[in-house]
Amino acid sequence: MGKVAVTAVMIALLTAPAHSQSMQQRQEERGGTVTKTPMQKLEEERAQRALQADRDYDAAMKRSKATTPSTTPSTAPDPWQNVRPSPSTAKKAN
Repeated sequence: MGKVAVTAVMIALLTAPAHSQSMQQRQEERGGTVTKTPMQKLEEERAQRALQADRDYDAAMKRSKATTPSTTPSTAPDPWQNVRPSPSTAKKAN
């Protein structure tokens, strides 16, 4: 008898979220005003902030590309220039 009671309680606990979701769907179908839960509002705010952050990042990248001079590989500074032998010395060694 105890196993049956535990099983019944588990089934009731597992179906509670589905029941609450179906109530909200019924309200929407009837045309009633459905208020958003605080969690839904929070999620929407997070999504809006993330979208705004992406837009700000893209705008900042465009600004930085516009102000930064582009360097081609031939004009790019060589950080190893003091370590490598000069091209004329390298040709003489071969």
